[in-house]
Amino acid sequence: MKLMVEFDRVGVQYPNIAAAILKSEVLVNVERAQIDGDDGWALLDVDDANAEKFIGALTLPGVTIRVQKDAVSHNRTECIDCGLCISICQKQVFSFDENWQLCVNSDKCVLCGRCAANCPQRALSINK
Repeated sequence: MKLMVEFDRVGVQYPNIAAAILKSEVLVNVERAQIDGDDGWALLDVDDANAEKFIGALTLPGVTIRVQKDAVSHNRTECIDCGLCISICQKQVFSFDENWQLCVNSDKCVLCGRCAANCPQRALSINK
């Protein structure tokens, strides 16, 4: 399960993710993060079976947690199935089906935005 964790200026002052890992004893993968002195966010990948336990440990002041779903929006009518997104994406979010139409598995997305920035038809967008 992917979790989008947002920190306000209070939340960035404490090692919340590390504390939640120690408290819950649940391992997480930090897939992408952007944090500075005032606020920030982190995209975490947590095993589905342990997600609730980890979320409970991470529920702290200054921290907002939501399940990240549909990270990539694909506009089928604008897409020309060129495959550029397949070659750019390092996480294998995109593939072709047996009819050479683009398929999107947004569960693998880490919100880097390269696909949307490089799509010649602007058929892709990132939802943070």
